This record gives sequence, structure tokens and C-alpha cells, in this order.
Amino acid sequence: MVLKNKSPRWHEQLQCWCLNFHGRVMVASVKNFQLVASDESDPTNQEHDDVILQFGKIGKDLFTMNYRYPISAFQAFAICLSSFDTKIACE
Repeated sequence: MVLKNKSPRWHEQLQCWCLNFHGRVMVASVKNFQLVASDESDPTNQEHDDVILQFGKIGKDLFTMNYRYPISAFQAFAICLSSFDTKIACE
């Protein structure tokens, strides 16, 4: 299975690119992301709305992670942890 970042949509009222986290993510952050399954057999390469993993900031030094099959809790946590890169050790 190939996962890819879900592309944000332009929000006319806010004049910015946004992802819909359905109320689970409250704080804007470069670390916020959603992963969807990439269907390589689809020639239009359209994204499906089935989010496999989402990760986002909910407060100062607080984040939330939501995942579903086909990835495990361990895989989801590893993917989210990797989004911190080396910055976690530098603070």
C-alpha cells in the first residue's frame, strides 16, 4: 500500500489552504497532516476521502493521532514520530 499526503483545499473565507480534521485538530502547525491511500491504478490520480492517518496539534506540546486499518498503532506512531525529524532533540 502506498500512502500520500492529502492535498489541502483553498478556503475562500479564510484565504488559506486547509485540511478538514473534523474538529480533531485545533491549532495550525506545519506538523499537521493527513495520509490517504494512493491508487496507482487510477489514471486521474484523484484522492479518496478515506483518511488512513491524521496527526495534528491540539495545544502547546500536545498532539493527536487518529488511524485506521490497514495500518497498526505502531506504524501510525512511527509515521507521526518521524514528522518531528531532528527538531525534538534540539529543543
